[in-house]
Amino acid sequence: MKFNFRVSPNYRSPLSTQRIMTELTIGIALVLAYSVFFYFTKFGTDYGLHALLMISTALGTAVGVEVLWALFYKKNIWRHLNTSFPWVTALLYVGMMGVNKPLYVIFIGSFIAIFIGKLVFGGFGHNIFNPAGVGRAVSVLSFGGFITNKFADVITGATPNQLMEKVGWVITDPKLATEFLDQFGGLWSMATGWYAGGLGETNTLLILAVGLYLGFRKIIDWRVPVVFLGSLFAFASILALIKGMGIWYPMFHLLTGGAMFGAIFMLTDPVTSPTSIPGRIIFAFGVAFLTFIIRVKGSLPEGVIRSILFMNMMTPLIDTALDGWTFEKTKKYAMTLATVFVLGFAGATAFGVQANYIAPVVETEPEVVINLKGEPLVVLAEAVSPTAFIVSETAEGDVTTIVVNINGYAFQSDHDDDPQPNTLEVKVNTATQTVESVAYVTFSDSPNIGDKTNSDVFLSQFAGLSIVDETASVDVVSGATVTSTSVIRAVRAAIAAALD
Repeated sequence: MKFNFRVSPNYRSPLSTQRIMTELTIGIALVLAYSVFFYFTKFGTDYGLHALLMISTALGTAVGVEVLWALFYKKNIWRHLNTSFPWVTALLYVGMMGVNKPLYVIFIGSFIAIFIGKLVFGGFGHNIFNPAGVGRAVSVLSFGGFITNKFADVITGATPNQLMEKVGWVITDPKLATEFLDQFGGLWSMATGWYAGGLGETNTLLILAVGLYLGFRKIIDWRVPVVFLGSLFAFASILALIKGMGIWYPMFHLLTGGAMFGAIFMLTDPVTSPTSIPGRIIFAFGVAFLTFIIRVKGSLPEGVIRSILFMNMMTPLIDTALDGWTFEKTKKYAMTLATVFVLGFAGATAFGVQANYIAPVVETEPEVVINLKGEPLVVLAEAVSPTAFIVSETAEGDVTTIVVNINGYAFQSDHDDDPQPNTLEVKVNTATQTVESVAYVTFSDSPNIGDKTNSDVFLSQFAGLSIVDETASVDVVSGATVTSTSVIRAVRAAIAAALD
């Protein structure tokens, strides 16, 4: 007679669910705290505060939905929250979202993560898919192009993976590879998270440190992230060898696209991953394989979360296939894992051979000019006053110096009171009928918005321009059109005052 067995439901462990979720919460919070610090430090108060508001919105929504659920079913609210842990899902979800997302997108995504991803399946422990992954997938697919306009000038650039996708995930020229990595400060900056991305996904080294701690404390199964990261590294290394790329290439795969975040916090979810050790290994290997294929041959550059959600569907099948296996069947374990690995590496190699470098198409931005004598070719934002105010006018010989105030582009939150105007000093030579110079006296626009106009590259265009030539014009600074236009209006007002 043959006997099959499973670990009993009465198996006792020194790890309580509360302790596991508490330490997991602390780990995720540390990663998010770094991100908030980064945005406060590099981009200013507005970005840091928005990151905090995103986190607060996700937490408030998740807890609020769980409270309403408990009230509807007449459960003890505190007991329900303490066994459902909505804050973990909320922190994981918001950690995968970029800082440029509007708060209503975070609200919708957090709601979907808790309600659709978890509660409709029966609550904590019954969900098929990782709830945070569900919220993130819906948010990106439904609201991927929605950004907060306030942050459009800084956090709208493509992610490292999106840029890599544009060149076909292959860069064989070492010089081009270096230039590509330098856009993000090189591999070290990417490892330390000193670039804009998902709130919890960029600082790979910090996430790895948290993962080592959680693995040491047995909060997570260390085998899962090791197999996933090792397999992804191996797949990328195969492609690097085939195409003649360096070690930077597999490292790039590990440092970007939320690979480390997914490995430590998402794949290790015990509810949506297989129960047996061989099952978890197959699960992690499958996620790595799908991630690599999606990146190299798909149209979705990150790939980690979608791969996890797909393998979540495979979890019952994996558990069923390995159900009842005893330790004496080591050979069966080994043969199954070996077959999976061989097929996976063969598939990765087949797809890798087909990948080729795609030369980027450089689109030259159309030159935008504004005629000093005519009307602007752009429309100022409604909140920006087009009126310039002459502060003072001083004549010394043929040169008249006019100080002008004019509103640029500033956010209310950057000023204690009303946003202050920019002040410019314009020197006009009435004898030669030219502008001698234009310079800022005070620059009050919001940081990172119109700063590029406060430079010699822009301001030096005015020197020597004829004030009577109808064709005299200057180039507008890309990304600072409103501020550029306000400077030109100030110069027009100064010219009018000098000729009056």
